[in-house]
Amino acid sequence: MTTSQSFGEKAPGAGGAVWVRAARAVIRAFRHLHEEQVLMWECWWRASRAPADRPGPLAWQPSLDGTRLTGSYLPAPGDGQPL
Repeated sequence: MTTSQSFGEKAPGAGGAVWVRAARAVIRAFRHLHEEQVLMWECWWRASRAPADRPGPLAWQPSLDGTRLTGSYLPAPGDGQPL
């Protein structure tokens, strides 16, 4: 065996390309997971909001103090019925 021969070594820089490809794949996977999580939170936020001017027996109405729940199924303040 001469000094110029070596076993188990690759060409210089060959291992770097493997690490770059692996790092890019991991970054791509994390970016995809992040986009999915953002979409999930946006869907949850939209589903948990009640529209301000929704027709129906109960609706949220804007007022000076913020939004209030109004409708025909709410007890009136002077009904005399215990809550």
